[in-house]
Amino acid sequence: MWRALSCTVLAALVVGPASAQIRVTPITIQLDALTCQQLLALDGDRRDRLLIYLNGYFDGGRKTVAWDERQAGERIDRALAKCKASPEKSVLRVFADAWAR
Repeated sequence: MWRALSCTVLAALVVGPASAQIRVTPITIQLDALTCQQLLALDGDRRDRLLIYLNGYFDGGRKTVAWDERQAGERIDRALAKCKASPEKSVLRVFADAWAR
């Protein structure tokens, strides 16, 4: 009896958190056509994933081999502030400017 109960509790603990995860349906985004308004309209998880990607995209273009969390955060914050001020601008242009500093 205890063994069956233990297995049931264990199964609930394993399945419970997995079923509670948020699922994001993958999409494809053309970076050269993406505006700041479109970036800002993305839901939180998708926007965060895109910001992580953009960080790698621009660091990779500079052949950066070390990740500086403070610097990356400052660049992303600058880019997002500029996007909020000018939603019609190209995301690639705004991020390129933020990475140029």
